[in-house]
Amino acid sequence: MNMQTFENKDIQKNSTSFIASAVFAVEAIKADQAQEKQMKAKQLLDRLFPLESGSHSDVTEYVIDLRHVMAYFKDGTHSGLKHPKHFVAFTGDRDHPHSILFRDGSGSHMEVTFGCNKGTGCVEFVEIKDIQMETCTTFPQAECNSVMRHWISLIKGDMNGKPTACTEDKEYTAKNGDDYRLDFCYEI
Repeated sequence: MNMQTFENKDIQKNSTSFIASAVFAVEAIKADQAQEKQMKAKQLLDRLFPLESGSHSDVTEYVIDLRHVMAYFKDGTHSGLKHPKHFVAFTGDRDHPHSILFRDGSGSHMEVTFGCNKGTGCVEFVEIKDIQMETCTTFPQAECNSVMRHWISLIKGDMNGKPTACTEDKEYTAKNGDDYRLDFCYEI
């Protein structure tokens, strides 16, 4: 399945089916096809969190500038997100973030973790180490609803390319500098 065939309005209408479709598309790529996984991951970012101009496929570096994500290209130009409100937090340094956390219109999170640059002296494209998509399961109780947050890894998987899922607490720096914490279990 080609990631470019998804329409933004379809994604916003039914994010659950989109998550399943995105997982299926990346799952179809075997673990040893790293370049293909990178391409699909960047196409996914172009669909969900497009840049004002350019493509995530052409980005050489991401930088947190004040409260915005700036993507830099080989020719020295840069671009922000088409919808800056999707950027909510990051880990690492503002000049070299380790990961960036996005939130879509429905409130679901997606964490993009970057690999390290090889340091060859040439300007290289950003390597995406992993993309983790948030899915939540609600457990109704007597007084309140308890929700468990699962993270589905689209890049890292088993040797057959199958995505892995985990539950864990995650801590970030919000774009305004405050702490931004996502607990694996919370109440609504």
